[in-house]
Amino acid sequence: MKAHTHIVCLAVVLFAMNRAWPDAVDEAKPRACIDVGGEKHLFLDALFFEHSERITLQMHPARKTDETVLAPDKPWENASLNWFSVLEDDGKFRMWYECYDVEGWPTTDDTSFCYAESADGIHWSKPNLGLYAYHGSTDNNILFRQIGPAGVRSRVHGAGVFLDPVAPAEARYKGVSQGIFEGLGVPPHRVAGMSSPDGLHWTRFPAPLCGLFADSQYSAFWDADQNAYVLYGRVGGKGRAIGRAQSADFVQFDPLALVLEKESDRDLYNPAAMKYVQAARAYFMFPSVYKHQTDTLDIHLAVSRDGIHWTWPGGETPFIRLGDPGRFDSGSLYMGQGIVRQGEELWQYFSGAPLKHEEATLERLTQPENRRLYSRVVSRLDGFVSADAGADEGRFITPPLRFTGNTLTLNADVREGGRLRVGLVDEAGNALPGFRIEDAVPITGNHTRAIVRWTTPGDLARHAADPVRMAVSMSNASLYAFQFESLPPAES
Repeated sequence: MKAHTHIVCLAVVLFAMNRAWPDAVDEAKPRACIDVGGEKHLFLDALFFEHSERITLQMHPARKTDETVLAPDKPWENASLNWFSVLEDDGKFRMWYECYDVEGWPTTDDTSFCYAESADGIHWSKPNLGLYAYHGSTDNNILFRQIGPAGVRSRVHGAGVFLDPVAPAEARYKGVSQGIFEGLGVPPHRVAGMSSPDGLHWTRFPAPLCGLFADSQYSAFWDADQNAYVLYGRVGGKGRAIGRAQSADFVQFDPLALVLEKESDRDLYNPAAMKYVQAARAYFMFPSVYKHQTDTLDIHLAVSRDGIHWTWPGGETPFIRLGDPGRFDSGSLYMGQGIVRQGEELWQYFSGAPLKHEEATLERLTQPENRRLYSRVVSRLDGFVSADAGADEGRFITPPLRFTGNTLTLNADVREGGRLRVGLVDEAGNALPGFRIEDAVPITGNHTRAIVRWTTPGDLARHAADPVRMAVSMSNASLYAFQFESLPPAES
């Protein structure tokens, strides 16, 4: 069942005293202008709702494909698979993952850091890289088992890999993980950094990035909005929680500050934090939520406009639910790092096992029916959260927006019997000539980029320098995103 987060209805003034909506705006309400430029913006929270009626925010769980994209079928994987990252680079899907073997378990030399690749994101291979000798043979996909110079040489654990768009070529790939640094105290674990020119040959930094340790995966990426690298990892809060830090140089991060937590009977195990590159000012986390009563972990969605302030749009509804009893993913789920766009879809990868948290002993892990597998889920483009209306018409009006461009486009799914219309009004709520909501051509059907049109069109670009509001009327519809674009006259 889909979860609804109700937006507080602020629309009374718009419908009172026989005044036609949206011809009136609440003059007493602060009206800070939002600069949306020409970028796409998502409906993640109530930011774009100054007034609303019969509108809800809807979180959309991912669709499972039930594929097995990677399974533990090598001797160095015979204990378990673990944390992993996926990205697309120059048309190739690339994966970095951790695995354990029975021989090393449980020591500081039990982890192989491995590489897989794919041409289509569905069928994956484990190439023989010739980089590490396992039992005397380099015919394997192991990058290394321990990394670093003397004093800081150790395995990686909880590694998160990302592409750094501002780094020189020799450090284009970056990674953060747990590492061991001698002489820094007991335990000697800290957040370690590493870099690579090609994703295969890695160098560990000689000093820790951050003076903390957590037995979970870390997330890091370059955030152009902050002009800094950001790091997410597990910290204390109401139980296990998620903290954030940033750094100008990827050499030293501030201490992690708490940014996300659940109630005291829920623990967050890993951030799986990512900046969404398909739209402006959109950040997502996909942490595994550990439920003490059931001893299970499923994957939830948190959203943010700045990477610091987070909300849970789905409430207690999982983004990826546990599988039915007997399925490979019925006990514990962890999201892999990365979101990959394929056409009008977003692909993500997760690991699943039938074993619950406290059941993951070596004896049970090595039983074939208990293997941890990697699988794939699919969402529509921009499709994590939407503004929704049912059969009864819903309406909302935005705060003042300042845009660039000459065309308004929407990502929307208008179901049978529904319609969606948009009008543009000035700061005082007066309809802009040529853009009245009554003159809007209704949008129907399912579109990731529908052009908004009016029967008596005006010159939208003429209003680009002025604050305007969108007035939206919709029924049986989900509205995911909007964008003011600059298109040639023939397209607009």
